Amino acid sequence: MKKVFIDAELLCDRRKLDTIRISKYLIRNDYEIVDSPKKADVILIITCGFGNSLADIYFKKIKKFNNYDREVIVTGCLPDTDKKRFDHFFNGRSFSTKHIDEIEKYFPKTKVSFSEIEDSNSLWNNFNRDKISDLFKLLFLKFDLTKRAYVGFFDQVFKNKIGENHLILHSFYGLNLPIDDLYIIRIASGCWQNCSYCGIKKAVGDFKSKPLHSCLNEFKNGLEKGYSNFFLTAEDTGCYGLDINSNFPDLLEKMTNIDGEYRINIYALNPRWVVKYVDELEEIVKKGKIKATCIPVQSGNTRILTHMNRYSDVREIKSAFIRLKKANSGLALATHCIVGFPSETNQEFKETLDFIKETCLDLGIIMVMSIKTDTEAGSIEPQVSNKEIFKRMSSAQKYLNNSGYKTFIVNDTLYFGKKQ
Repeated sequence: MKKVFIDAELLCDRRKLDTIRISKYLIRNDYEIVDSPKKADVILIITCGFGNSLADIYFKKIKKFNNYDREVIVTGCLPDTDKKRFDHFFNGRSFSTKHIDEIEKYFPKTKVSFSEIEDSNSLWNNFNRDKISDLFKLLFLKFDLTKRAYVGFFDQVFKNKIGENHLILHSFYGLNLPIDDLYIIRIASGCWQNCSYCGIKKAVGDFKSKPLHSCLNEFKNGLEKGYSNFFLTAEDTGCYGLDINSNFPDLLEKMTNIDGEYRINIYALNPRWVVKYVDELEEIVKKGKIKATCIPVQSGNTRILTHMNRYSDVREIKSAFIRLKKANSGLALATHCIVGFPSETNQEFKETLDFIKETCLDLGIIMVMSIKTDTEAGSIEPQVSNKEIFKRMSSAQKYLNNSGYKTFIVNDTLYFGKKQ
């Protein structure tokens, strides 16, 4: 029996779902998942290709694991998002997210094919017994009493830093606290958009909706198991159904018509679809079943949004946000924004901050621009210097604090949440 160590840290929820599915495939085909690379025959590294700083972390990780006398196999987004650098750096075996079924080439099936493995509804938790921090975390989570204390401590920390909506922030931005009552439904894979700064589509491939009946069955299964906190995710949830003669409001309407006490959180709903479906979404939100949605605006300036290849009518976006909030004041609206997109002026970034304030967004993050190679954004001039970017981050924190938000910065990312 081959022993496999899986390293899957710092991943988005979709890659964590992939990791669970991969682990199920391995176990059902008689491979053993071990908790230390020293115990393994094969080290499988699942990677993220979101930004350059994360890519650097994974290249260091690959180098570290290559020092073990084990075969290293790399999957996830990095092989495609940073292809030139990856091919130069790593000469081992690899496969990307969009070719995840190629796992059968490297870990041949004996009983069950990868296509037979169902999608997961929970996230992978990475544990490496060779790391002291993971040993402590494993110890704390082993017993109910210590687990409650561990989770309670971080619960208070983030509540003080970000406000009452901090658990939504956890769901959307992967703060990696164990939440037992969280049932995740991936409604689609791949990406419909062509954002000029993003390399993720190279890794995840074209958009493909999960059949409507499958999504609804997963939702009903979650309710039957006693879950009340649901999390819908995809690279872009709003595209749902466009390839299967359906649409996102149709899915939400059918879900929220199902009886039960539950809350639905929606991740990565592109503003384009919020504007397109605002009439339908407004009526659905009035039911009170939608707890929160993350709508990544990225910028509050029309020129920058146009350069980003994103929906650029800021007035329509703002109007849609306000309508949803009026439909249900309890709906939490979260967002992503980017500071330092090529050619962005200080005034244009100020418009992003004004957008956050004027639409009364509840929480979100502002990320430093990371230019991926071979993307359209890399050719836009002038580039914004790091010095200017961090100056804007500092001013953004002051602006948001003065506008009634709690803020904190971790790893060059500004988190903000509205004071209660």
